[in-house]
Amino acid sequence: MLTVEGKKMDREHPRPEYPTPQFQRDSFLSLNGIWDFCLDDDPNNHFSYPYDIVVPFAVESELSGLQGTVKPGQIMHYRKRFTLPDGFNRGRVLIHFEAIDQVCDVFLNGIKIAHHENGYLPFTADCMELKPGENEILVDVLDDTASPFFPRGKQSLRPHGIWYHATSGIWGDVWIESVPNQVIQSIRVTPLFDERKVYLKVQFEGRVTSSKVSVLVRGNEIASGELNSNAECTLDVARDFKPWTPEDPFLYDLDVTVNSDHIQSYFAMRKFSVTQHRGHPVFALNNKPFFLTGVLDQGYYSDGGLTAASDEAILADLRMLKDMGFNMVRKHIKIEPMRWYYHCDRLGLIVIQDFVNVGDPVKLGLFILAPFFRLKIDDTTKHSWLGVGRPESRAAFEESMSAVVDRLYNVPCIAVWTLFNEGWGQFDSVRLTGRLKELDPTRLVDSTSGWFDQGAGDFDSRHVYFRKINLKGDDKRILSVSECGAYSLVIEGHCETKKRTTYKYYHDLSGLTKAVKRLYQEQILPQRENGLSVVVYTQLSDVEAETNGLVTYDRKVVKVPPREMKALNELLRFPEGGND
Repeated sequence: MLTVEGKKMDREHPRPEYPTPQFQRDSFLSLNGIWDFCLDDDPNNHFSYPYDIVVPFAVESELSGLQGTVKPGQIMHYRKRFTLPDGFNRGRVLIHFEAIDQVCDVFLNGIKIAHHENGYLPFTADCMELKPGENEILVDVLDDTASPFFPRGKQSLRPHGIWYHATSGIWGDVWIESVPNQVIQSIRVTPLFDERKVYLKVQFEGRVTSSKVSVLVRGNEIASGELNSNAECTLDVARDFKPWTPEDPFLYDLDVTVNSDHIQSYFAMRKFSVTQHRGHPVFALNNKPFFLTGVLDQGYYSDGGLTAASDEAILADLRMLKDMGFNMVRKHIKIEPMRWYYHCDRLGLIVIQDFVNVGDPVKLGLFILAPFFRLKIDDTTKHSWLGVGRPESRAAFEESMSAVVDRLYNVPCIAVWTLFNEGWGQFDSVRLTGRLKELDPTRLVDSTSGWFDQGAGDFDSRHVYFRKINLKGDDKRILSVSECGAYSLVIEGHCETKKRTTYKYYHDLSGLTKAVKRLYQEQILPQRENGLSVVVYTQLSDVEAETNGLVTYDRKVVKVPPREMKALNELLRFPEGGND
């Protein structure tokens, strides 16, 4: 029995690392740690804070110190008093909130400085009301977990089966930086792989009077240039061209200076596309056939909910996957903090990134029948069947979709966007696939993962749990088993609940390992002849009532030996030059 050991979290200074490695300045002050807290139904309560809470962990999580329940209509009140270090304030100070679920107001020294709605995306506020000495931040949060108008994923006030405890309040890092009066707002980086160049588009507050863009390898500048009148720049990296792959995840450093603002970043030269292999369309990395073998990762932790206790906790998961020979992770219905993607970038794990669903519950009958029959549902008219009968829900999803693309566009490891999963909140998928391709033409799109296929996107994407994997694709799109497995093994003493939800049960480590080997050798491997080039095993870890992970929910016991899993993944590599 293998074990994974974690490190204890520092309650006073949790998650101290710089939160955004792709957009880094030299000014940083973390506000993670112990905040004052109150939960009540009084919107005007800014004076009574009877509890402590550890930020950035949701109220429901163990690491928050509360493990509470937030009912609809209740307000979470947070308070943090802080003093800036001497010399920190250079004239303008920004405060960043990486994630608050789901509607919040922020006050600085009694003055409202921000309002935000969306539980999975960050926001920033100007600290115009700073004063010398001690300052006070107040955050008031409302979380209606069942609301059909906000992204919520698998959160539920009645956790059961594949639906999990809610995530309420601050669950992303909170931090402050000091910046010039005019700042770089965003940098969009597009690798032009075939041209061996990289294109940058910079958004800057105010007029650009001077600029420099530099590409560096191991500290040495290999290319440089200036922004043109449209704040664009294209740099040639042909002389030092090195492709990014899971086997060799090479990253270039990027420095961007505009006027007096300086950003450190990074990028990779890689390309994701569709190519032909033995008469079938398959996934391609850097113009070569590449078999994507990975796991479903929902990003839940037994102690922190949606928030990892530390960088070490994130790295333990990702290194285990590398040790098992996986080259891909499907990030399931969650937007991770930027450090998670950074570690995938530098370790070499390709990411299939899901959007977070909105809406009301899907009709139960469809959910029961869909795994067994390829049901034809017109998602341009049957909106209410799929949980998005309200126009406001559909509008909220489209707005969030665009914002997520903006947030994650520069991340090298993301190869695929998953638009809809198993019909949850699905609508107008053909139109939205086209829209997504316009927003990001550099990546592939899995339009409808699982079922209710409308023929759009780059993948014929199937979930196979209750029958053998024996598929024939349409030979127009990449054949993908975007979920399979979910084999359960209960490890006593390492379970969240006595309730169990899964598809197949096994009684010991040996039985589970043999079943996984049969799945890969007898079902998945033969499907390569039919064009299969993507397989996603469910799942990385147990989550609450689901005990079908490769590792237990507390990350203490690895259920399938890494060497056995690695040998299976090695079998899936494409011959004839693929997966080089």
